[in-house]
Amino acid sequence: MTTAAPRVFVTGLGIISPAGADRHAYWDGLCSTAPLFGDLPPLYEGMKPGAIGAWVPESARKAALAASRISAGTTRPRMAEVYAAYAATEAIADAGLCAADTSLSRAVVCVGTSDGQADVLEAVCAGVDDGSGRFSSAGIGSSVARVVGSAGPAFVVQATCASTNAALSCARDALRSGLAETAVVVGCDAYSQKNIIGFSSLQAIGPAACRPFSRSRRFVTPAEGAGALVLQTERALRPDQVPYAELVAASISNDASHPTAPDPAGVRACHRRALEEAGLEASAIDVIYAHGTGSRINDAIEGSIFVEDFPHAAVTAVKGTIGHMMGAAGAAGAVAACLTLRHRLVPPTAIDASEIELGMDLVTGAARPVPDVRYVQNNAFGFGGNNAISIFRRTS
Repeated sequence: MTTAAPRVFVTGLGIISPAGADRHAYWDGLCSTAPLFGDLPPLYEGMKPGAIGAWVPESARKAALAASRISAGTTRPRMAEVYAAYAATEAIADAGLCAADTSLSRAVVCVGTSDGQADVLEAVCAGVDDGSGRFSSAGIGSSVARVVGSAGPAFVVQATCASTNAALSCARDALRSGLAETAVVVGCDAYSQKNIIGFSSLQAIGPAACRPFSRSRRFVTPAEGAGALVLQTERALRPDQVPYAELVAASISNDASHPTAPDPAGVRACHRRALEEAGLEASAIDVIYAHGTGSRINDAIEGSIFVEDFPHAAVTAVKGTIGHMMGAAGAAGAVAACLTLRHRLVPPTAIDASEIELGMDLVTGAARPVPDVRYVQNNAFGFGGNNAISIFRRTS
């Protein structure tokens, strides 16, 4: 007889973002759509001034540095690690756990990041840091494991902007295979000059903020931060724990069609794979957190899939509020998806209803109550044909 794979639940959330440090500030920021953007200073001669980006506020940054416990004695803190550690610490506390808890001693730690420790490499190139023993994205996983008290497997997934959903897929597989009963999944990326210069060379950043699915959309708004989720099997749940959601799918693919442009067939195939993994029809999805970068082609491809295959789903895109957190973008969507299931509310996309280009049900203006919500989907796509989609189910 084949034993059914255990169900996997989300029991804790943590996040640090341009909206501030913790899940409450994040949710309030999403629901208010208050502007969180500022100017990006030119980084090289010839870079156009006036481009817009988003940063973790200084107060939140200081809180993360104080709480992370991984930057003591360093002259240049590794901010991706600091953000990751902060989000993970909040998530395990939210789950009712602590670093001394036996359920975390063999937990799987899986970190998704796009740029990793790019800030260290940039400092080395600038001649202000020798980077001795410190330039390793794998070190982020080790640092998070130390902070949460795990001596179990710890690893890092780098799949561009799909990294966190890819990390969720790896962690879910680990729990369902019996490798562990608890996992801590983190998505993180800090401000990176390399990243900004790359987007500038592609003419993807500029003086207008990200406006997902708007007729007037033009630019991406780079951002930074980290989000974390504690995953536990049904066997690991304590009587007093109330899960945010069940993780029913975390599907990944790579169509390798183009270095930067998404492939419509590849993106659509990932949608199909996620639904098959969850055992659902598209009509079952109530809410979708779109990747929604605000670029012309990305939104056109993703939006056409919503119109054709998910016409009854309420769609929202948080990058219009907090910017694009790169490898942590999927974490921002996953945390928000779980909060939607808890609060039964969908935050609005930061554009006017009159701007919507395609005939999707895009939530705008104010947060929308969804009292009967059951399934929430979280999309994340990246350069190089990386596609990843997670789906969460309400548990109560």
